Amino acid sequence: MKSHARGLALAFLGMVLLTAFPAAALDKPRDFVPPPIERIPNFREQTRDVILELARYAKKRNPSFQVLMRGGPELLVKGEIEVEWEDIRDPQGTNFIKRLPLRAHYRQLIQTLDGVVMEGLYCGPFKFDKPLAEVIKERLGLDAELDRERRQGIHRPPVPIEMGPFSNDPAEELRKSAEIRLKQMRAEQQRRMTYAVNAMRAEGRNILALDFCPTAAETEAAFRAGARDKAPAFARTGESILDEAPRTHPAFENPAEVLTIANVRNWLPVLRSDKFGTKGKFIEALAATNYDLVVVDVAHRSSELLVKNDIARLKYKKLGPRRLVMAIMPIGRAYDWRWYWMKDWDVGNPAFVFAHDETPGTFITDTGSGEWRGLLGKYLAGIMDLGFDGVIFDDVGTYLWFEELMPLGN
Repeated sequence: MKSHARGLALAFLGMVLLTAFPAAALDKPRDFVPPPIERIPNFREQTRDVILELARYAKKRNPSFQVLMRGGPELLVKGEIEVEWEDIRDPQGTNFIKRLPLRAHYRQLIQTLDGVVMEGLYCGPFKFDKPLAEVIKERLGLDAELDRERRQGIHRPPVPIEMGPFSNDPAEELRKSAEIRLKQMRAEQQRRMTYAVNAMRAEGRNILALDFCPTAAETEAAFRAGARDKAPAFARTGESILDEAPRTHPAFENPAEVLTIANVRNWLPVLRSDKFGTKGKFIEALAATNYDLVVVDVAHRSSELLVKNDIARLKYKKLGPRRLVMAIMPIGRAYDWRWYWMKDWDVGNPAFVFAHDETPGTFITDTGSGEWRGLLGKYLAGIMDLGFDGVIFDDVGTYLWFEELMPLGN
């Protein structure tokens, strides 16, 4: 029984480790040859550039248009990998004085966004067990201590690293090593998320929480935690597919009119509408809810595009007051079931379809491609033409995939 339990524990830990980060399931493009290290792009900067380009277009066209992104905490705060990238490009430190320091906020991006959607704040392997304000205070205090030690010549990693061996039993050593690695991954991911939340809050921007919880009790706890932290939560029990309207009356139901993200108390993302039957039934089901914010795809069942009248109907809660309706817009992946996909597309054709992702029908895209950015520009223009109140840029975290594909070496 002991060996069976150990096997199950190792299998579970392995599954968590493989799915912990978007870059974990790496599928290299066929015949891929990595460039020389000094020519590896800054993939985070590429992603920032495309988000800024799209957001600025939207804000110029309609200053009240709301722009959010889902995930991408590393885009908001400068991390160690970007410092390393700059050191490789400028080994003599010629431009050192022009560089942003480690942990600096990318204020241009933050100030252009109205908010971010943070996944896993309250449920899942990387959840926080304390209020966000306490987490931020502790992290900033620890960073200040590490900085003081560094000035004295003492260098500690930002996340503690536990070293083995942990046991003379090989099976126990494997289990413990996996457990320690998961613990360190959790601490590192929490560190990045903490920096992102703090950066957004420092500029008066907003946080929406998105959580998938194993039990109904944890789901309800996530709603309460989001209200406590002023990070309105959408939480769902079970699988991570956003394909149904769970209840007409949301947690923290709000009778007031809502015209900005800052006033949202609850929200509903429904990104796949296959379960609803016809488009009319889908629109009717969402219109019958009282959420402050509804997020949908631009096409029902991935192919039947919504029209202005559909969006206009969704803009009012069942109670009557106005609410926000936003569109989801992936920028780091393309999907062969979405309305824009052409039958002859595949990896390399067009060139911005860079590689197969781990999910069938899903492809990693090259956000540095002018052709892909042009398609995204038309996509966003279409969203605005339909009368949406805003957009959430999705799949922004594929820079992690590229960083694993083309590591800098350390």
